[in-house]
Amino acid sequence: MPTNTVLVVGGNGIIGRNAVSHLLAAGTWNTLVTSASPLDYETPAQYVQLDLLDPEAVAQQAEQLREVTHVFYAAYIEGKTLAAQTHVNLALLRNLVVGLEQVAPNFKHLTFIQGGKAYGAHLGRYKTPALETDPRHFPPNFYYSQEDFLREHSAGKAWSWTAVRPDIVVGFAVGNPMNLANLIAVYASLCKELNVPFRFPGSLKAYEVLVNVTDANILAKAMDWVSTHDECNEEIFNVTNGDVFRWSQLWPRFAEYFGVEYAEPITFPLHEYMEDKAELWQQMVEKHGLKQHTLAELAQWPFGDFIFNVEADAFFDVNKLRRFGFHEMHLDSFTSFRNQFEHLKTEKIIP
Repeated sequence: MPTNTVLVVGGNGIIGRNAVSHLLAAGTWNTLVTSASPLDYETPAQYVQLDLLDPEAVAQQAEQLREVTHVFYAAYIEGKTLAAQTHVNLALLRNLVVGLEQVAPNFKHLTFIQGGKAYGAHLGRYKTPALETDPRHFPPNFYYSQEDFLREHSAGKAWSWTAVRPDIVVGFAVGNPMNLANLIAVYASLCKELNVPFRFPGSLKAYEVLVNVTDANILAKAMDWVSTHDECNEEIFNVTNGDVFRWSQLWPRFAEYFGVEYAEPITFPLHEYMEDKAELWQQMVEKHGLKQHTLAELAQWPFGDFIFNVEADAFFDVNKLRRFGFHEMHLDSFTSFRNQFEHLKTEKIIP
């Protein structure tokens, strides 16, 4: 019987959902999962309802959370301003940690997600390859505030923390605003339905820069690994597939996979050109017997517009985690995307 109990926070997101799948498959954990809203998938993991905006939420579920030893933290709430984003996301984490200290006497470790924003990826160009020791950009940044809280609040306590920094996460989820695999798959499916070529929609410069992504399964394995190795306490680790690529190398292969004609890039804003495609997608759902998801649930086009117009190299150095002993970061990124496309087909999300 597993001796450790992990609470996955943010269970409906792309990271949390795939972490739950990994933990159940591994069979070495008692797995609990929570989210602000009920789970949108079935799982043998025990669901615990928590609204972490409420400082009393953990205390109200004390009995269910008493055995928690570890946390995989992947919760996130968007804010209208950077200050608001920082305030709300710090509150979520603080309410969870302070609450667990009161109700879970064997609480040992929290692994939490940072990401490219820690390097200023959302601002445009940043130093590459990005290293965990790179200096911070000018705040606010909720990653920094969460990290500072954990550093200060865990001092002298029986529990510790580790931060992991994936880049663009490739994994299965529906309704997640930053799911690039879904977006590419839906775009390619629309091209095929409309009998138009599958073109890279970003800038020509962005088509040629170096990028990397993080498979959600590798990320889950990394979160599992760092949480059970004490030498990783109070450390930050980049996590990616381990390779780098250019969109110009993958785009023709995407077209071939989906059986749609490839053509040279033309720069156009996806969010504008997809405004009138909701009805077409609904027709495709009926035609191909797909699950009833709206176009808006499957793809957030402004996210694609941002990613496909990054005109500077954007990739992380992952050798620190390798030096610590984690050796799973060796996945070909086309294979990572293809695996997700296959999953979307199997689940009848795309034709």
